[in-house]
Amino acid sequence: MGDWKTTLLLASFLVQAVLGLVFYGIPAIMFSKVLPEFFYLELAWSLKLFILGYFLTALLSLYYLGVSPRLETGRLFGTVYFAFGMLGSVWVIVESISSAETPLLFVAFGIWFATSLCGIIALWLAGERIPEAAAAAVMALLGVSALISTLIAEWVAVDYYVHASMKGGPENATVVVGLVGCLSISRTRAEPSLLRHA
Repeated sequence: MGDWKTTLLLASFLVQAVLGLVFYGIPAIMFSKVLPEFFYLELAWSLKLFILGYFLTALLSLYYLGVSPRLETGRLFGTVYFAFGMLGSVWVIVESISSAETPLLFVAFGIWFATSLCGIIALWLAGERIPEAAAAAVMALLGVSALISTLIAEWVAVDYYVHASMKGGPENATVVVGLVGCLSISRTRAEPSLLRHA
């Protein structure tokens, strides 16, 4: 499969694809944290579009790194994908430190951050294409992860608007974090938790 840099790059995509299938609320949590409050208050419905765009950068990166090799273009899309993964992970971890979130949240986003960092490093060190078959396989996994995450984001947005219209306000909305097909639902407090005002 090439040298260690190519293997590390492929592994970074692969780990995030699998992690996205297990904890399929990760992208929704990241975007709801990073997006400005005024934006999320008015346009929570668009959360799924941001998630699709996020995963699209990963798919395009793998496509240009392996399926139809244009390494510089692949590196550009990959850098955008991994850079946002690092930013979003740090943001979630920092804002959740003072809350009573499950340690599993910190583990999941810690892995997401570490693989994003490794991905960026490997992107610019690797000098050869990713094997086409391997790139296609990871793209398939990322595609499934994107679909599931988008459906979850739609659920979160609907739930957000329902609670925002109630007397209790949006701070009582529920948050979904998937774990091997199970839904763990928690309530947020006034302090930032899993989702901004969700």
